[in-house]
Order: sequence, then C-alpha cells, then structure tokens
Amino acid sequence: MPQHVWTTVIRPALATPTGRVVVLAHSGAGPNALLPMVRWLPDGIEAVGVTLPGRERRFAEDAERTLDDPEGTVAAVAGELRTRSAVPTVLFGHSMGAAFAVALALTAPDLCRALVLSAHPDGGSRAELAGQWDEDDLMAILERGGGTPPEVLRDEYLRAHLLTVLRCDLTLGYRLATRHAHRTLPVPLTVLGGRDDALTETAELTRWSRRAGAGLRERVFPGGHFYLLDEANQKAVADETAGALRLVSSD
Repeated sequence: MPQHVWTTVIRPALATPTGRVVVLAHSGAGPNALLPMVRWLPDGIEAVGVTLPGRERRFAEDAERTLDDPEGTVAAVAGELRTRSAVPTVLFGHSMGAAFAVALALTAPDLCRALVLSAHPDGGSRAELAGQWDEDDLMAILERGGGTPPEVLRDEYLRAHLLTVLRCDLTLGYRLATRHAHRTLPVPLTVLGGRDDALTETAELTRWSRRAGAGLRERVFPGGHFYLLDEANQKAVADETAGALRLVSSD
C-alpha cells in the first residue's frame, strides 16, 4: 500500500463510494478545520484532506519547505491522489486552499471533474497581494478573518507557530495564484462566499467568471470569512459541494 504524506482520508464514505471531495483548507490550518462542514456530505462521498507541513499530524515539520518549490508541492499532492481509487472527484478549496485547488486542477486536470472555490477571489485576496507581512499585519489578518481561538493567540509558542505557518501559506497561495493567473479552468466552477467577509468582498468573487471555461455557479451565504463553519450554513455548503460532484458524475 502506498504511503500517503500529503493526503489522508478525513471522512470515509459511509456507504458504497460514489465520489470523492479533496479538501484544501485556509492559511494556517489543516483539513480537519473544515470537518464541521465535511460531516454533512452524503454517505457515498469520501473526503480526503490535504495537509501541508506545520499543522495537524505534520505539526513538527517546517512549513517553509513548501516555498522552496511551490509547483513541486502541488505535484506531490497530485502524485498521491493518483494512487487512490478512481472515482469522480471534486476539489474544495477555502481561502488559500482555493488557490492551491486551482493550481492542482491546472497541473493535473485528470484528477478532478469540478472545482468548488470558497472565499477567494480570482488573483488572490488583498491580504495576499500585500507581498510582505510582519507580525502586526498577520495579527490584523487573523482579526479580520475571525475564527482563531483566543487561547491560541494568548499562548506565546502557539501564536508564534501559527504566524509562521500563516506567513508561509499566504506566500504560497500568492505565488500559486499569480503563477496561474488568467489561465482558463477546464472544469465547472462553484464559487462560494460570505456576505460579510472582511477579507474577500462578495463583488470580488465574480472575477472567476473570466476564467470559467466550463460553466460557473455562484452562491453567497450570510456570515464572514468562515461562513462555511457557521452551524446554519454547514449543510448547505456540503450540499453545494455534493451537487457539483453529482452534476459531473451524471455526464
């Protein structure tokens, strides 16, 4: 059995597998952060999470290694996904994870049939376009985005670790977004966002229409940057993701 370093099943199919959602989380986090939404996926859908160095089960690894070769990181994830069973697959990326999902779909178009992009405008967010982030900048991003447990920010070690990972992820997302900017996406897009997101304005999400070569669906939910983790939205976001998979599976 192949060894999986970058990917792991975060929720197995609870019935006969009919499809797969590959989950790519926001800056500073791993895929388990999105489990509150993932748990609402239909029983036949397996969820596979992508875990970058410096978080969750890879907490002790150096997050900066992804910056040495961003495309190599994407290729490593693609290589692992190819070792898994062949079922209809959708990539779900939230925030920075959306930039990674786009790069993955363009690098290995055989691996997915649709993209679900959450809280991330085409070309990268204003935060990512800043280019440089000191500690105050990063703390401001966390404050505007919300969702970071206060106890993490109060702990000096955990805060320093989080800021290091956050800086690396923002840089990675920016490099991937700019490297693949303006390339038409060959699979259908579903673009989701929060109406009150302080990091990504709703109007910015419409930019994806310029690159949607195979169709585009948009939906805005009540809530901020982490609208998809709000209890009122979790099932609806999962339904949108499953719907994207269902549409391409019926082709």
